[in-house]
Amino acid sequence: MPRIAQAVIDEMVAHAREDLPNEACGMVHAVPGEGDPTLEVHRVKNAAASPYRYEMDPLQMMKLERKRDEEGDTLFAIYHSHVASQAYPSPTDVRMAFFPPGEVEQPPMFPGTYYILVSLEHEEPSVRAFQIRQGGHIEEEAIEVV
Repeated sequence: MPRIAQAVIDEMVAHAREDLPNEACGMVHAVPGEGDPTLEVHRVKNAAASPYRYEMDPLQMMKLERKRDEEGDTLFAIYHSHVASQAYPSPTDVRMAFFPPGEVEQPPMFPGTYYILVSLEHEEPSVRAFQIRQGGHIEEEAIEVV
């Protein structure tokens, strides 16, 4: 069960609203420390600039991966928004969780990482977390807000 501070959820929702009409995307790093790790939201440009899909800017993503490795952080989650549909991984979202995209019979690109979706379909945003597993299986994980 992912434990996420309300401020982190608020940051992802704010990013989703600010990037309208397009989907927003980013990464959440877990910074080790005493007790639970601190979660840091890193906004990433949606290179697709689309309300229907997201594509993380590869250069920005590479820099965040380098930072994560250098600082000993872990990749806690990849997040993105759905502007007019529910907070549930689309078939495209599932395909893109694998490398090469669509190779669902192998482990996902980032095993153990949560996929967080922010839906702006209704006035009150919905935020849900999932694990995408080998075979393209989707498992919802209840978020514990701390």
